[in-house]
Amino acid sequence: MPTGHFAIGDLSFSFEGSLEELAHCQEIVREIERAEHRLRRASGAEEVVVIYDQDLEGERGTFDKMRLRAYDDEHNYTLDLGVTDTNPLGIYVGYDQNIEVYNRDTGETWQITPEGDPVKSDEDGSGADPREEPTARDADTSRRPSSSSTRSTEPASSEGPSQAEIDRAAEVLVNRVRQQPPEQRVGDTTIPDGPLGEKLIGFATYCGRGEGYLNRVLDVKSVSAVDALTVGQVPDVLAMIKDEETLRQNESFEPDNDLPF
Repeated sequence: MPTGHFAIGDLSFSFEGSLEELAHCQEIVREIERAEHRLRRASGAEEVVVIYDQDLEGERGTFDKMRLRAYDDEHNYTLDLGVTDTNPLGIYVGYDQNIEVYNRDTGETWQITPEGDPVKSDEDGSGADPREEPTARDADTSRRPSSSSTRSTEPASSEGPSQAEIDRAAEVLVNRVRQQPPEQRVGDTTIPDGPLGEKLIGFATYCGRGEGYLNRVLDVKSVSAVDALTVGQVPDVLAMIKDEETLRQNESFEPDNDLPF
């Protein structure tokens, strides 16, 4: 059985599996390397370490958490690794996940975006304990996204995300909403890392899609806002965001009834 050798932060390990499994592992490691790059850029540190916090107290009781962390003279910069059953390593990091910043002297905690901008306190609950499990952030996504919320931002790597990484991000989103009622509105849906409407807009940005492109997708579904979509429409919407040819094909036909996935 082939064996792959990988590194996440300061942790090196080997994984035995098929070539397909090892290739999948490499994709996930590349995604995590992008997250490490964000932490180094935010902290100015050269090293990112892996930590494993146990017996943390959250809204749902006690839990464990694996994390990436970097340090400067005063602050901790942290990205949590999520747990999943969709890849051999069993972990992932959100492509648009905010970085938690903790001041070791004052005890203050806040968040910054992947681009390094502070997140407004009324959106991220900046006074929350970073050990808590993620909760929904208050947000108004009831209108069409503005150009500032869907602008094409340069990803951590100058090459941009690969198609495999984009496919993986879409897969994560689909898996996150599988347990939600298909007829439920996106605007009424929150997944573990935030409001679903925000995540769809973030995915479009990740793919380099602007406001005009996203509005074309919404037009195919005969809605004027992301929040007006239903959960059952999410897989089709992600497919059209990923691939313009898929969008064009849908624009050529009248939309039909969406089926639960």
